[in-house]
Amino acid sequence: MASVGNTAITAIDVKNEYRLELFLDGKSPVAEAPDVKTLDQVRERMIDRVLLDQEARASDIKVADDDKAVDQRVEGIRNRFQSAASYQDGLQALHMTEADLRQDLAEQEAILQLIDQRLRPEATVEPAEIETYYRDTFVPQLARQGEQPPPLTNVTDRIREILVQQKINGLLEDWLRRLRAAREVKTYGSAEAEAASPGRTPE
Repeated sequence: MASVGNTAITAIDVKNEYRLELFLDGKSPVAEAPDVKTLDQVRERMIDRVLLDQEARASDIKVADDDKAVDQRVEGIRNRFQSAASYQDGLQALHMTEADLRQDLAEQEAILQLIDQRLRPEATVEPAEIETYYRDTFVPQLARQGEQPPPLTNVTDRIREILVQQKINGLLEDWLRRLRAAREVKTYGSAEAEAASPGRTPE
């Protein structure tokens, strides 16, 4: 379905990734049948992930699968399921062990660290931007919920981080466009031919 330099992304890879995304949201990996548009969107996210993973490796950013951040992610995923049994059923449906999941989450965490290291220094926020967000967004949101807004000084750090994350998202989109242009990213048709193919192939 796509290639990033010498790295191929097959239709099976995309469907496996879709099913993994369901699982990470606390849903059964076999609960929903994806349509072609959804699988194509997953393909685009996979391309971005391959690009960022390559950048993380080039920057020697590594996260161990027993890192605290990975522990927290695993615990959060478990808590999204109604029971330990349904969590294990989801892993089995993906043909994954928890060790496989931890490795995948460690790679995701390395990408998050890469993004934060590269882009946070550029995502500067001025005091005037914080004041504008407080006045035009934060206070009206609380008013709609019938809540009394706290003083600006009490939520300055919270608002600053919201604005930083918004700027990082914009910077990330620009960075990914540049990476796609530099890494010979190609896509081939859509997922339609493989939309009904079997689930994750055991490694």
